[in-house]
Amino acid sequence: MRQPTKFGKYLLLERIAVGGMAEVFVAKAFGVEGFERLLAIKKILPTMGEDPEFIHMFVDEARIAVRLQHRNIVQVLELGKHDDNLYIAMEYVSGRDLRQLMERYRKRQEPMPLPQACLIVAEVCEALDHAHHKRDAQGRPMGIVHRDVSPQNVLVGFEGEVKLIDFGIAKAESRLSRTQSGILKGKFSYMSPEQVKGHELDGRSDVYACGILLWELVNGEKLFTGDSDVAVLEKVRRGIVAPPRNCPPELCRVILKALAADPAQRYQAASEFHDDLRRFTVSGGAVFGARQLAEWLRQEFRAEWQKEQERLRGWLEAGRGLRPGPAARLSLPKVMVDKDTLAVPDAHELPTIQMDDEVLLAAERSYGTRLLPALPEDAPGFDLAAERTAAPRRQRGAPFSRPGAPSARLRRWGYAALPLAVATIGVLVVMSFSVGEPPGGKVVVTPSPPVAADLSIDGRPSGQLPPFVRTLSAGKHRLEVRAEGYRPFATSIEVSAGGKPLEVAAELQAEGPMHVEGVVLTRPVSAHEQEK
Repeated sequence: MRQPTKFGKYLLLERIAVGGMAEVFVAKAFGVEGFERLLAIKKILPTMGEDPEFIHMFVDEARIAVRLQHRNIVQVLELGKHDDNLYIAMEYVSGRDLRQLMERYRKRQEPMPLPQACLIVAEVCEALDHAHHKRDAQGRPMGIVHRDVSPQNVLVGFEGEVKLIDFGIAKAESRLSRTQSGILKGKFSYMSPEQVKGHELDGRSDVYACGILLWELVNGEKLFTGDSDVAVLEKVRRGIVAPPRNCPPELCRVILKALAADPAQRYQAASEFHDDLRRFTVSGGAVFGARQLAEWLRQEFRAEWQKEQERLRGWLEAGRGLRPGPAARLSLPKVMVDKDTLAVPDAHELPTIQMDDEVLLAAERSYGTRLLPALPEDAPGFDLAAERTAAPRRQRGAPFSRPGAPSARLRRWGYAALPLAVATIGVLVVMSFSVGEPPGGKVVVTPSPPVAADLSIDGRPSGQLPPFVRTLSAGKHRLEVRAEGYRPFATSIEVSAGGKPLEVAAELQAEGPMHVEGVVLTRPVSAHEQEK
C-alpha cells in the first residue's frame, strides 16, 4: 500500500503485516492543535469476515488484551467497526519481532548473545506473569493463558522495549467463545506437552513456551523439528529435550527446569523463571537493560533502522492537511479501561462545551478550566468600528483605537478602590475552595458480555458504554444498563467523595441469541444437555 487511505477516523499509511486471517497497518490518528499519533490497526481480511469462530477470537483478543495494562504487553486502544469490518487499534512498536532476530543469527550459524537472550525472555515472563495473575473487577482470577508464545508474537523495539502481542487464542475463564475439545490452537513447535495432549492448561504452559524460546536463542536452532506436523507433535508430547550446547551450567539448569515435561517439576510461575534469569545475568557481572538492548538492536539492524526512521518521518508528514473541523470528531480512540485506567468522558457530560477532541474534555476535568469552543475557519473577524472608546474623535476611524488617558480624578478613585478589589477577590477565592460542593468520585461500569450498551444514571441517559468511566457527585445513585437482546441491569450505588473508583459489573442476561458486532453467538450447551 503506497497511498494513505481514509479508514473511519484513522488514516491508513502502510500495510506492515498480513497473515491468513488478518492484516496490520500503520495508521495515524489526529487531534486538535496539530496533535498526531501513530498506531497499528489490525483488521480482519475480507475472506475471514464470514467466519464466526474467527470473529469470536478477534473480539476475545481485544476484550482480553484491553484489560492488560503492562509495559511488556502491546496496549489495545479500541475495538471498532468500519464498513462492516472489525478492527483493533493498538500501539505501534517500531522494531523487529523475535523471529527476525533468530533468523539473522541462524543465517550466521551463531547463537544470540546470552545477555540479550536472557533479557528478552525475562521481559516476556514479566508480561505473562501480569496476564496470569490478572483479576476482574470483582477480584476473581481471570485465568488468562496466552497459549501462543512464539517468536512472531514477541516484538523488540528500537527503543529497547520488549512487547508480547496477539492474545487471539488466549484461554480465559470469561471468554465469549470456547475452544472445542480435540482442536489444537497455536504453533505446534511452541506448545507444551499438556497442550498437545489436550489437558487443562494454566500459566505453566506459557512458561514451557518461554523455555523453548530461550533454548532456541541460546542454541541458534529450533528445538522441535520434524518431517510433518504429526512428527513435531509427537516430539512435543514426549517432552524429551536435549541440554543446550555452549551454555553455562547455571543457565542450563534454568532452561531445563522451564522445559520439564511434568508441569509439577517446572517453574510454577513466570515470575520465578524471570527471577532466575535475572540472577544469572547479575551473577555474571553484566549490566544489560533496555538502553543496551536498544543500542544492540540498532547496530544489528543498522540499515533497517535508518530506513525505519525515514519511513517514520514520511508517515508523520502524511495527512498534514487533514484537520478536524468544527463538527468533525477526528480524535484519538476512546480507551476501553480496566480498574487502573481512566476513560475520556463523553461530550454529553459537559453540554456547555463543544470541542473537536476529547483530550480537551479530559483537560477540563483534570484542571477545572472552562475551555472555549474553537471558532470555525470561516468565522468573520472582529469589527470594533462602532464601539465607543475614550479616544479623541479623530482617532476613531480604525476598528482598533487606543483609549485616551483617564482623568486625574478617575485615577485617584481607581487607586483608592484597588486594595478593596484585591481583598474582595481574595475572599471570593477562599470561599470557592471552602464552600464549594464536595468533590465527586469515579464509577467504572463494565457490561458483561462486552456489548455496546446504554447507561442511565438516576433516570437520565448518560451515553453509551464504552467509555466505561463516569464522574458522579458524592451520594447515592441509581444505574441502569440496557443492551439490545439483553434484559436490563439495574443497581444502586453510593459514591464517596475523593475515594477510589467504584467498579460496577453489569451482568447482562441474554433474552435470546447473543449479538456481538453483528455476529450471533448461541448459548453455550452444558454437559448435561449434551448427554441428552
